[in-house]
Amino acid sequence: MTSATQHKAHLRAYFDGVGFERWSAIYGEAKLSLVRRSIRNGHTAMLNLVGKWLDEHYPQVHADLQALDAGCGPGLLTMELAQRDFSVTAVDIAEQMVTATRQKLQSVGLDHRIRTVVSDLEHVSGSYDVVCCLDVLIHYGQPGFSSLCKHLAQLCKGVLIITYAPYSPALALLHRLALLFPRSQRRTDIQMIPDHVVRQTLAAAGMQIGRSTQVSNGFYHVTLLEAFRTG
Repeated sequence: MTSATQHKAHLRAYFDGVGFERWSAIYGEAKLSLVRRSIRNGHTAMLNLVGKWLDEHYPQVHADLQALDAGCGPGLLTMELAQRDFSVTAVDIAEQMVTATRQKLQSVGLDHRIRTVVSDLEHVSGSYDVVCCLDVLIHYGQPGFSSLCKHLAQLCKGVLIITYAPYSPALALLHRLALLFPRSQRRTDIQMIPDHVVRQTLAAAGMQIGRSTQVSNGFYHVTLLEAFRTG
């Protein structure tokens, strides 16, 4: 088994087990510790900004517009996309996450707008007007990040929106400090990627970067970025 295969197996086991419980709590309404609450607040701010960007790009959405939620988790972004009338393909490596997404959309009568798939993102095919990959690439080191980012770009014929964990000495120190917290309060390992690697990867995939912004709150630090196909 290759290291890449082992890494994906580790992610699948985590997000289909204890990770599902932890992240469902963070993305839900449960009472949280200070660390987890900062992550929830940061993620909420990031998701609100994604919604704003989508509304600017697609003020009027029709059913023929296809969106991919790559790494859907428990379905927060899938819900946002379906509520905007996109036809959404929601994909996650963990079956529990996909099941939670389907149930979330069923509870509000929007499950007819989605297709759910349990799969590695590398195996996803198709062509989409919008491809979103939020807080997923943060789990991949540089080789895996570049490969997955290029694949997502190939699926995109409109706007690509991603988050990644930017590298800086200060953030590297913060991640080391996080290791001092009890394991139950930690996030999974976060892989920081230098900004120039992201730019080079997207350029090689035929994408032009639009906006990018830092979203920071406590222990939540990501760069939110949009890119478009150049040709």
